This record gives sequence, C-alpha cells and structure tokens, in this order.
Amino acid sequence: MNKNAVQTKYRFLTGNVLKGAAVVSMVIDHIAAVVLKGCVNMRLSFYTAAQLERLNAVYMGMRHIGRTAFPLFAFLLAEGFFHTKNRKRYGMRLLCFAVLSEIPYNLAFHGQIWYGAAQNTLFALFLGLLLMAAAERIRDGCVWKGRNGRLYVPTDGVRILLQGLVFVAGGGLAYVCRLDYTYKGIALIAVFYFFFGYHALAAFAGFCVFSWNFWSFPAFLMIPFYNGRRSAGQRGGRNVRSVWGFYLFYPLHLLALYGLVLLLQIAMAG
Repeated sequence: MNKNAVQTKYRFLTGNVLKGAAVVSMVIDHIAAVVLKGCVNMRLSFYTAAQLERLNAVYMGMRHIGRTAFPLFAFLLAEGFFHTKNRKRYGMRLLCFAVLSEIPYNLAFHGQIWYGAAQNTLFALFLGLLLMAAAERIRDGCVWKGRNGRLYVPTDGVRILLQGLVFVAGGGLAYVCRLDYTYKGIALIAVFYFFFGYHALAAFAGFCVFSWNFWSFPAFLMIPFYNGRRSAGQRGGRNVRSVWGFYLFYPLHLLALYGLVLLLQIAMAG
C-alpha cells in the first residue's frame, strides 16, 4: 500500500462531518446554558441541595461537551478561507448572519435585545476571516518604497513577523470588542492559518494554544483525520444547502431555545 493510500485510509472525516459534530456540540452547550440554567433559576428554591448538585453536574457535563464546537468552527473557517472561490462573498455572508444573529443571541443568553458585554460567535469568525485576508495580502504583496524610490520586498521572516502582528492586533480588537473567546479564539484561528495543510501539526499546536479549555480536546483529536472534502465522494463543487444551512440554523436555534424558555416560564407561572 502506497503512502497516499495510507493517508486516504486514515483521513476519513469530511468537512460536513466536522461541521455536524460542531453543531451538535454547540446545541448541547446552548441547551444547558439557556434552557437548563433558565429553568433552574426560575424555581431555584424548589430544588433540594442534592438535586441542585445533580443538576449542576448535568449542566457542567453539557457545557464541557460544548467546548468542542469553537475549535472545529475555527478550523473549518481556515479551510473555507483557502478553498472558497470568492472570499468577499464568504466574508459578507459571515457578517450578515453575525448581525442577524445578535438579537437572538442576546435574547437567548441575556434575556434582552441589546447586550453590549458579549457578541455572538459569528463576529469572532468574521474578524478571523478579515485577519487571514490581511495576512495573505502581506504574504503576497507586501512591498514598500525606500528614499531612493526603489521598491523593497521584505524577507520571508519579516513577512511572517508582520502576519503575526496582524493577528496580535486582531486579538486585541477581539478583547476590546468582547467577542466570543476574545484573543484566545483569534490565536486559534491564527494557528490554523499558519499550519494550513498540516492537519496533525495544526491540531497539536491548536490544542497547545487552547489547552486552557481542556474539554475542547475532542475537536483536536478529530482534525488530523480530516480528508479535505466537504462530503463523502465529493472532491469539489458547491453545495448551496450545506453552505447556507448552518448560517440559517444558528439564529433560528437561538430563537427556538429562547421561545422554549418563555413557554416554560408561562407553564411554571400557571
């Protein structure tokens, strides 16, 4: 068996499988953070100390499962950045749904339409996309004019340094804007950008950067097995339902969870 055949055998996870795992993880996390927490807080005095302890164990278990989502989304963002045929359209889609999802996010997690202390995950992914685009401009066309009018092209080392500074600045912006995972999320996106095409190295470096969030480890165990395809038997092409499905699902599932909490409030009040 040749080397390519071995690699194909052990890289059996498609992009849709990784995205599906991320979505399931995210939903479990959000059910805990929105519905379970909300229901317990509605009738906090109703539960005994032992019941609260068991509910807290369930809650924490679901939140731990949810830590798998963001690293997979960040990895798929980097993959999408390098493979998309239209980065501008990719970015506009992310930005539009980030804006569209902000009110459902605020309602689900904070019970109000406007909440400035946190923004939904799509804004963090959008910023990551902008930073990768800026880093690519530096890599492909970073030149400056000297006093003598000559154009100077920096060395590869200088370009890598400038690219790194782009992500550092982006991490600071994420922190100031209170984006999801702040600078830590941007650092993870940077890792997937710099290690693009080296899935095992990207997973190892990503976990080192994200090790503060230990329960995210399932994501980094899956990434080395990614085979570079969107779905089984598909090497390329554009699947519109797959592209738009998650973007529509994100705000809709937040609204559904918020609606469920409202219904439970009405039921408990009655």
